[in-house]
Amino acid sequence: MWTITNDLIDAGKKVGTSSCNFNETKIAEINHRFRLLDGDGEIYYEGLSDNCESQRAFEPLDDFGRGYAGCTEIHYLTNGAWRQL
Repeated sequence: MWTITNDLIDAGKKVGTSSCNFNETKIAEINHRFRLLDGDGEIYYEGLSDNCESQRAFEPLDDFGRGYAGCTEIHYLTNGAWRQL
């Protein structure tokens, strides 16, 4: 489960979410910050995900960023530093 919280390309619009139905319990679970970048390292989107460790951590990139905007990388904020998956 994931959501885009900041669109850095199109004036800050929130444009994408996973296909899950969000409720208060699920919203509390999406606490891993991520960002989606293009091949030049430009940050296109920022968001929150419920997972930053398993294969599911790639869902924002696979489900949205790659096809919608041509993003090629996803980074997660871990212990105060961004790390690429």
